[in-house]
Amino acid sequence: MGEEGKDKAAAGGAAPAVGAKDGGGDKKAHGGHEVATAAFEKMSKRQQLALLAAAGLKAGPNVSLAYAIDKFRRDKIREVFLYAFFLALFTISALLQRDVTDAHYYTQTVKDVILGEDFPGVTWRKTFHDVSVDRDFWDYMTTVIPDYLYEEQWYNGDRFEQSELNYILHVNRVVQAPRLRQLRVVESDCIVPQRLRKSLNRCYPQFSSKLEDKNPIAGWPPGAILEYKTDEQLETKEYTNGLLPYGGGGFAIDIPLYFNKTEVLEFFTYLKSQRWTDLHTRAVFFDFALYNPVNGLFLSVRLLFEFLPYGQVRPSSQFRAIRMGLINFDDFVALLLDVCVYAMVLFYIIMDIRKLLAMGRSYWGQFWHWFNWVNYGVFIITLVYKIQFWLPSLAYVNASGDLDIQRASLDFEALGWTYYMVVNWNAFNNIFVWLKAFSFLKYANKGVANLAYTISNAGIDCALFLLIFAIVIFAYAQAFHISFGTDIAEYKTLLDSIFGLFKTLLGSFDFEAIKQVNSILGPLLFVTFEVVCYFVLLNMFLAILNKAYSDVLDKGVDDPMAVEFRNTIEGYFKSFRKKLMFWRNKEVARFKTEAGAEGPGATDMAQDPRRHQLDGEAMALMLQTVKDLSHTLRALNDKVENISKAQALTGAANKLSGAGSFRASKGQDSMHEPSDSAGAPHAMEPQATQAHVAAATPPPPVPGSTTNSVRASSKLPSYTPPSVPNGMGGSGPRGAMQGAGVSANGKPVLPPGWQEATDEAGEVYYFNARTGVTQWEPPSIVIPPPPQRQGPSDEGDVTPRM
Repeated sequence: MGEEGKDKAAAGGAAPAVGAKDGGGDKKAHGGHEVATAAFEKMSKRQQLALLAAAGLKAGPNVSLAYAIDKFRRDKIREVFLYAFFLALFTISALLQRDVTDAHYYTQTVKDVILGEDFPGVTWRKTFHDVSVDRDFWDYMTTVIPDYLYEEQWYNGDRFEQSELNYILHVNRVVQAPRLRQLRVVESDCIVPQRLRKSLNRCYPQFSSKLEDKNPIAGWPPGAILEYKTDEQLETKEYTNGLLPYGGGGFAIDIPLYFNKTEVLEFFTYLKSQRWTDLHTRAVFFDFALYNPVNGLFLSVRLLFEFLPYGQVRPSSQFRAIRMGLINFDDFVALLLDVCVYAMVLFYIIMDIRKLLAMGRSYWGQFWHWFNWVNYGVFIITLVYKIQFWLPSLAYVNASGDLDIQRASLDFEALGWTYYMVVNWNAFNNIFVWLKAFSFLKYANKGVANLAYTISNAGIDCALFLLIFAIVIFAYAQAFHISFGTDIAEYKTLLDSIFGLFKTLLGSFDFEAIKQVNSILGPLLFVTFEVVCYFVLLNMFLAILNKAYSDVLDKGVDDPMAVEFRNTIEGYFKSFRKKLMFWRNKEVARFKTEAGAEGPGATDMAQDPRRHQLDGEAMALMLQTVKDLSHTLRALNDKVENISKAQALTGAANKLSGAGSFRASKGQDSMHEPSDSAGAPHAMEPQATQAHVAAATPPPPVPGSTTNSVRASSKLPSYTPPSVPNGMGGSGPRGAMQGAGVSANGKPVLPPGWQEATDEAGEVYYFNARTGVTQWEPPSIVIPPPPQRQGPSDEGDVTPRM
């Protein structure tokens, strides 16, 4: 049965036939190895259905888990590498469609010049942003604009030639006649208190298309009447980036490009004298467009002056860098890559449609299927905007520019808005395209899979948390807007207030301004907002993620299909590495063969003097390292040995000091017991053994007692006073004996195995229970001399001792 037949058979059934065979489905496609389905057959029915869904199959009597595993493995490997290619293609295409760096510098340069140009004839710095009343507006239009747009001479006073006119900053060409457009409103009745009705009888409302004044006004040339024109006549679109949306119609005057600076100054001076702006005026637009031949970018410039109902003139600007038409090689490459991207998107859509037909309603049970269609929707929206941009832009760049000298033939602002919508949707789509890569994370390795499972398991809880967070933010945003919006610009609108609170969470706020407006409510709102967001909500969010991650680690959640995929990829890499090593070994063998044919002294690597030099240096370094290591280990062994001996002597001293009060009982003479051939107890004998020996030994004989007939020292071993080691008050060579020490109660400290006793006369003597030796003098403590250490410079055995 072919693959299409398998898919069709999978579409008609109710339950998976676990272990059923279907076209060799219980064999792997690569290598003919048996598929390990034991772990899969132990899964529940729900897990088996999820497995079939992951393979793009529907449960049926002729579909086995083995076939689902095999199909999933083949499809997933192809999907991973194909999507990696698509991701790279989409990223390169998105970056090539717009040179962001050049556009930034181009826009910023023109913006700084036109908006930062000082008003001439004033003693303080006054620019475009300082326009606040109608007088400022006319000062700007009669001084800055003529000097900026219609410059006529070089910095040294030389006048421009005819070909050098209509340029800004000498390199940016003005491509069409600048346009001045005004929007007006009609006079309406005022709703005022009874007390003010006699004095207030005229009102000019905010701009609205229903209240727009279309009566003729003064125009240019002098004496002409300017009629109202609709947006279709002016070929302009609605503008929504001001305080209010403004239509595309109005009273428009195009300033021809052949005007010089003097004529432009006369033009604006005449309109000012005719009171071209009055109480009916609500907005004045000044539009022009530039082109830079080096970077191939058009620049749309719109200066907006809004005449607000309370007397203020509010300036604003809009600069849009646009790439139009197919002019250079980069434009054709970007278009070709974009076509390839949409071809792959079409391929993905077709594949998802096939999967939808095969799986039926179960197709919508997976999150990533929904995610895919949202991504496709964004691609389609972007494509619609691209078509709306490319059609007029290609028509403009390929047409004649004769009409541009006298009139504005294209609304660059509207076309720039469409271009920016393409850019914005494309940028937004970058997020979806890269987030789709999360669906493949669990196939990378177990650690990355745990992170993916954590995000998946915490999804519902995080969504509920975001809902609570949104409610808190909106509540405080409304409170800040109502309380401080009148005095603080950051909260002047509800949307600005929301953004202001997000900035507050990031540490950007003006607490003193809030406190100055209301010294009680301001700090109260601020402190409670910080406490709720930081100490409550933030910790809730971290607790949700921590619990989800702990659950994943505790339960050991892992997708069997992901494990199967990792094993397959690992097998591929091992096979590739074996082939690579085989090729390398083959090349090395061929090289050696060729080198041997040329002669032993020609190209043999073994005869290379540089290799001998490197081998000698490496060997010397290795020997020096081993030698240093041996000295270090010897020093450590010495320290360990000294510490062990000191601990043994301390333990013996503590034990013997406790046995000083021992009183020996009369009993069998221990002198007749055979003595230990060693002649002395071991210094590190366990205390339990010594105590046992002492308890089992009969009372010691008194030196010279009746058992020995006479109390005579001749029957005792001869005693020689021990020599004192160097450094302890004695002289001579470093000895091995030390005299008996004295404990805190005045009694001598005895070596291990020795005890103190008294005879009938009350005289003290000492005996060794193990050896049977008795003597009147306190025995000496044996301290072996420390071993002689070799210095780092000593030559000899460097083998480390452990």
